[in-house]
Amino acid sequence: MKDTKSTRAWLYARVPGNDARTLECLRDCAKRANADGCEIIGSSTDENRGWLLRPGCREMQQKIKDREVDVIYVSRIRQISGKERHLFWFFKLAMLHNVRVCTLEYNLRDRLHEYRLENRIEIYAGQHNLPMPW
Repeated sequence: MKDTKSTRAWLYARVPGNDARTLECLRDCAKRANADGCEIIGSSTDENRGWLLRPGCREMQQKIKDREVDVIYVSRIRQISGKERHLFWFFKLAMLHNVRVCTLEYNLRDRLHEYRLENRIEIYAGQHNLPMPW
């Protein structure tokens, strides 16, 4: 008998001030995760803009630290944060725990290049022998 371990996915969505769009993003993430053959183990949403005022984001980060997820699905990375330093910290956390990040609206690597983060992430991964988060 083969040991088949399914990919464990966490869904995250945040569209401040628009609950309907937030839930729509979450549904879209669920469709993509199911299409990719993932087991959805949980999801979280946030309403606030502030980095420290988002319990859903903190819950997702804790799941990463606890090694309970293999992939994070999000519509776009700005739902995680619009600040470069927060995104770099998030991707370092993902790489340290071998978690991939999947965006629905665009190619993650291309978008990180626009944020000037692609090279920083690749350098960090190379220095620490870590997998890329995409």
